[in-house]
Amino acid sequence: MRLKRNDHLGEVMSSITKLTKRQRRWPVAATAAALTIATLLTATGGAAEASATPPGGLPGFTDGYATSDGLRIHYAVAGHGPALVLLHGWPETLQTWEQVAPALTADHTVIAVDLRGLGRSQPSDSDAYGTYTALTLAADVHAVVDRLGFGDARISVAGHDVGGGVALAYAAKYRDRVDHLAILEAPPTTWYLQLVADQPNYLWWDSFVNGQKAGMAEQLVAGREKVFYGSVLNGGAPGGAPSAKSQKEYIAAYSRPGATRSGFDFFRQQDKGEREVQALLDDNPLTMPVLGIGGQHSMGEKVGEDLKHVAVRANVTTAVVPNANHWVTEENPQFVIDQLRQLLAR
Repeated sequence: MRLKRNDHLGEVMSSITKLTKRQRRWPVAATAAALTIATLLTATGGAAEASATPPGGLPGFTDGYATSDGLRIHYAVAGHGPALVLLHGWPETLQTWEQVAPALTADHTVIAVDLRGLGRSQPSDSDAYGTYTALTLAADVHAVVDRLGFGDARISVAGHDVGGGVALAYAAKYRDRVDHLAILEAPPTTWYLQLVADQPNYLWWDSFVNGQKAGMAEQLVAGREKVFYGSVLNGGAPGGAPSAKSQKEYIAAYSRPGATRSGFDFFRQQDKGEREVQALLDDNPLTMPVLGIGGQHSMGEKVGEDLKHVAVRANVTTAVVPNANHWVTEENPQFVIDQLRQLLAR
């Protein structure tokens, strides 16, 4: 299913002449983006890779790297048209979008990003405060968007779990460049902190990560990643879980050096980091169309209801994924695809 170099180059170049109505409102940016991607695909020794899909990639997508804060941030890109950025959660990689992303490439340039330190993205050498906050990760995402030629264009962003927090941070920081925002199974900003306080047993890993002496949680998990991450991926309310194939890939990814610490640091920095994002939204709600998606057996309508506190209420749509737990992109990918298409049409 993976496109060959020439096939993908032809697809990218055809996007220059086959512009959608939305693209015609920004033809210069669309053309520049297409040419940038084409350059990445044909450059020898460049960051883009068009070989067979390696572990951690998406079939049919081209892999590449952007540099942010001196770190290599991995992404996978396919399609043509305005950009749609997809951000994964914890403990996942961009592969969580494997059943969703390809269906959205017909009229969008779909860009799935591995968050800093996870998947095939490079971890920071430091765990100092600010290294893994949502706003820092949003800056990583913007580096990817800019590398692919969409830095000055309007884009859409969707994020699941931790990626939802990064997507919200991105929309808050770069709001004049975001057309649509989708948050899947993630309460916005400080509402997550309240959820942890209300449900400490259900969200036990947050207490585990934040309640240990520095480095102890990582030492306890090291060599036991299958047990630890397996319990996270399979725990919770009635409903589904990621497939056995996905779980194997996630556990392998989080067994790589620096991955567990990177994931834990997301949680460790939330107390201050989420409040930084909230400060950008207080008295300045988001005005673009916003979609909140929750699983029936998990957050349900709560995602959309909480988003009404940080976005213009009339612009917020709520969707509940039937018969799904937290892992909505894998439990019911077609429902997620349909909801994202409806959002992007607004």
